[in-house]
Amino acid sequence: MGIARLSFSAAAGVALGLALAGCGGGGEDAPPPAAPPVQGLQPTLSSIQEKVFTPSCAATTCHAGPGAQAGLRLEPGLSWVNLYNIASSQDGSLTRVVPMDPDGSFLIQKLEGPMLGGRMPAGGPYLQQATVDVIRQWIQDGALP
Repeated sequence: MGIARLSFSAAAGVALGLALAGCGGGGEDAPPPAAPPVQGLQPTLSSIQEKVFTPSCAATTCHAGPGAQAGLRLEPGLSWVNLYNIASSQDGSLTRVVPMDPDGSFLIQKLEGPMLGGRMPAGGPYLQQATVDVIRQWIQDGALP
């Protein structure tokens, strides 16, 4: 009888451990922390370029230079022409930035995640929702250059 209880307890412990691991309780699947707040960000391309695209996207060479990921260069002077009404290279049915439609813009979907190819910035830290909301507002206002 004592062995049966021990086997049941061990099985219950293993099941609990697996359940926790499946919910992110194992630590390895925990999301990265959010990036610090972006101070003074305005819903204009120049502000978003200076405070988000250049330091978070183009600085790591992920979206800079001729080998930019997904062919998307977000360097100063190149980001707008690579975003505005441009089909995604990952899925041609998606548009990177649809003027006045943040929810239809692949850029917002990538920033809020999860989406095709994973949330951006890759591996985090992810932008705070307040920062994404300013980018949403820029798109809602027409995504002007």
